[in-house]
Amino acid sequence: MFGLTKLRLFEIGVALLLTLGALVFVGLTVWAAEIASLEVADAWARPTIGQGRTAAAYMTIANKGATGDVLKSARTAKAKAVEMHQTTMTADGIMQMRKVEGGLPIEAGASLVFEPGGSHLMLVGLEDALKAGEELMLTLEFAHAGTVDVRVPVAASGPPVASSSR
Repeated sequence: MFGLTKLRLFEIGVALLLTLGALVFVGLTVWAAEIASLEVADAWARPTIGQGRTAAAYMTIANKGATGDVLKSARTAKAKAVEMHQTTMTADGIMQMRKVEGGLPIEAGASLVFEPGGSHLMLVGLEDALKAGEELMLTLEFAHAGTVDVRVPVAASGPPVASSSR
C-alpha cells in the first residue's frame, strides 16, 4: 500500500489516535466550562408556619456562559414536589400566583431571580416542618448544564451573608 512499511502504518495510526484523543479532550473541556458557567447565590427558604407542609425557596441563578439555558425542574428529598411559581399583579391590583410549566429560561449573561413577591420555588408536601437554622439540599435540573445541587439554609427573613454555590 503506497510503499509504506508496517512500522510507518503503525506510527500513522498512533498519530491519528492521539489527534482524536486530543479533540475529545478539548470538546469535554469546553463542555465542562459551559456547565460551570451557572452560578447560584443567595439561596434561602422560609420556615414553615405551624403544621404547614409548604414553604418557598429563593435564590439567584446567574448564567455567565455564552449560551442560554433553561431551568427545567427542581427536587429535594424533603418534599414530595418542588414547583416553579411566578407571582404577578393583575390589572385590578391583585397578586396572582401560578405554576410554571416547561421551565424558566436564563439567557446568556442574564440572571433568574427567585424572590419574595416574584418567581419562587414552592416546596410542596414537606415531610417535616422547616425550622430557621436548618438546611435542605435542592437539586436544580437544567436543559444544558444538567444537575446542580444547592445548599439552601432556612431563614425567616433572607439569605445568610455570603451564601453561594458553584
